[in-house]
Amino acid sequence: MTNNKSTCVPLAALFLALAGCGGGSGSSGGTTPAAPVPSAQGAYSGNYSNGSQHFTVVLENDQFYTLYGNTTGGVFALAGFVQGNGSSSNGSFTASDVRDATAAGQLLSGSLSATYIAGTSFNGTLTEGANTIAFSGTPLASSVYNYNAAANLADIAGVWNLTSLRGFANTFTIAATGSFTAVSGGCSFSGSVTPRSSGKNAFDVAVTYGPAPCLLPGQSLSGLAVDYPVSAGSRQLVIALLNQARTSSSAFVGVR
Repeated sequence: MTNNKSTCVPLAALFLALAGCGGGSGSSGGTTPAAPVPSAQGAYSGNYSNGSQHFTVVLENDQFYTLYGNTTGGVFALAGFVQGNGSSSNGSFTASDVRDATAAGQLLSGSLSATYIAGTSFNGTLTEGANTIAFSGTPLASSVYNYNAAANLADIAGVWNLTSLRGFANTFTIAATGSFTAVSGGCSFSGSVTPRSSGKNAFDVAVTYGPAPCLLPGQSLSGLAVDYPVSAGSRQLVIALLNQARTSSSAFVGVR
């Protein structure tokens, strides 16, 4: 990520309060183990020091997805996404295997270092090579996106006209069961969208591309999807995907 490209990710600060020591006459003293700080799990939005905005979901397993871009007319314009497998520990969150998927088709490598107050804030830095960008994040209003509500397939079933991160038009037809087919020009692909088993408000997505002229012929990718209400009763759907080796990426966004 460079300073003229939007990029994002999450996190904030908490110092663990220790419980008091115990011990009485005739017994050895001891320290009561401190209660663990909850993980960084949750949904956060905020800004980057380069001026872009982000929407970040940290899952129950500390894997995170950050969508970055800017909001225009109440609709989030996706410029890329960051994905990583992190670790929460007593208010600190780190990830050494970050991938930043850009609209230019790049997959940049980096690392994340942050502090958090669970469900309250995310603040830290994302480093990619010689570039470091600071970020901040606070929870979204539950009326906009409630991470703790179960994802609902009925909200996304039907036809969506989605634009890929690289700017191509795609038509997705999502069945009530979550299976879908999609076309983009001469490229056809298919997959599934499944509410996460954790009961949180996100979908697991799996995609298999058809042969050329698909940009990723024959490749299988997986990732996350979120949907949420926007202005005038519409909903926005965003899908972020990587292959297993994390060397190829796709993303889609649209409103209906």
